[in-house]
Formats: sequence, structure tokens, C-alpha cells
Amino acid sequence: MSRGDRGISIGGHASVSGQVASGDHVIQRQESGAAPRSDAFAEVERLIGEHAAALPEAERARRDLADLRSEAAEADPDTERMQGALERLARRVSGVAVLAAAVHDLAGQLGLG
Repeated sequence: MSRGDRGISIGGHASVSGQVASGDHVIQRQESGAAPRSDAFAEVERLIGEHAAALPEAERARRDLADLRSEAAEADPDTERMQGALERLARRVSGVAVLAAAVHDLAGQLGLG
């Protein structure tokens, strides 16, 4: 293989189940037994409290999170409503990197990311 060429060759009677990647700056993330939704909600809630002084709309972010949590707990959650609350929440906390990352993780756990 010449420099810059990349490839993955899996031979024999191999059975591959999982992530396979090749290339510059490849990042993969696979979580097994991810934290339950309630833990993700609690983490975002904790971080909003911790960084409230840096959030011009901290109280509205709390309400968005409460709406999201409430809708997620419904027997038939309205994903469109959840997406709206999630987008507002993400916008309100975007100035604090750790909070933005926690909201992104929450979105992934909810299947909305």
C-alpha cells in the first residue's frame, strides 16, 4: 500500500460485528450499557445549575429540559415536540461547551441526535 492509501481487509471465515474504520482523524464512539435517560437528564440539569451564571436564558433552558423529560416519559412521546424542545435547549446552552456536549449526548440517547 502506498502512502495515503487506506483499506481494511478482513479475510478467512471472519465474522465482524461492530465498528470498522480507516482514514485520517477517524473517531468512533460506541457505548455499551449507556447511562439511562434519567441520568442524562440529571446531568444536563446539574450542569445548567452549575453554569447558570453563564447562561442568559438559564430558566428557559430548565423549562425546555423539563418539557423534554416530561414528553420522553409519555407512553407515546411526540418526537416533533421533543425535537423542538431539544433544539431550543441546545441553542440556549450553546455558549457552554460542556453543556452543549451533554445536550448532544442526551439527544443521542433519546434517538433525536
